[in-house]
Amino acid sequence: MKRARIKQIDAFTSVPFGGNPAQVLTEAARLSEDEMKKIAGESGFETAFVQKASQNKSPFKIRFFAPMGELKFAGHLTIAAFHALSEEAKFFLSEPLTKMTQETKAGHLNVEIHSARGQIQKIMIELPKPAFLEKADPEEIARVLEIESDEMDKTPPQVVEVGSAHLMVPVKNRRIIENLKPDLYALSEINQRMGAVSTHVFAPDAVSPIAMVHGRNFAPAIGIHESAASGAANGALGAFLINSRMIRGNSPITFIAEQGHSLGRPCEINVEVHFKETDVTLVRIGGQAVTIMEGEVFL
Repeated sequence: MKRARIKQIDAFTSVPFGGNPAQVLTEAARLSEDEMKKIAGESGFETAFVQKASQNKSPFKIRFFAPMGELKFAGHLTIAAFHALSEEAKFFLSEPLTKMTQETKAGHLNVEIHSARGQIQKIMIELPKPAFLEKADPEEIARVLEIESDEMDKTPPQVVEVGSAHLMVPVKNRRIIENLKPDLYALSEINQRMGAVSTHVFAPDAVSPIAMVHGRNFAPAIGIHESAASGAANGALGAFLINSRMIRGNSPITFIAEQGHSLGRPCEINVEVHFKETDVTLVRIGGQAVTIMEGEVFL
């Protein structure tokens, strides 16, 4: 019988039982793809599996699984994975900044670990260059979200890919988001048709005075009805805001996106966008994490 160490980590928070829960297995070299699928499916959590990299560019290869299958990339799982790897001394922190690279199915992505006195302060992750894909019919999206069409922002919804693809849906205010009760079956069909992992609904008024946007993320197509925090979706959001001219300024723009309040798990995601006019050249996302449980999986 195989045994593998497993941790549950809350990402994009420093408070236990806040943030977005994730599972991490830091020693997954002997696990088959089928076993990884079963672990994620059994628990219902999105799970990161850390393996030895296939190339010298990166010390670690990370595979990401949702309950419904594998993802090319997941932001909160990356935050959780590097938090776990640091806890287990799989690499040494070089204060105040440790630079590394991770191998993923979305490519080799840079990671920065900011630390002080042996404690991680923030983990920042570079995302693949954004691709701006299909735009959605605002009327159809309003029907599926079960809101009025005049509650949608004038900027049309659009799929943005940053390693994983997410449908960006701007609405006029936070009240609309707080009252959302979407048709998840219809939303799943739209996501699958458009090649998106999730639908990310956001508005420009936040609960926290330090946050710029408030969002909710629905991913029924991959078995997650609602996510407390999606790093990739908020990275896609940053790119969408610049590309659609919803915000303007000098590059880089940095802001905090909040999410998870509807689930009682408030999250803060740091977003950094580099650009020239509307051409987005680099997106990074980041945050903190805290371990809440650890044990073993028996296979």
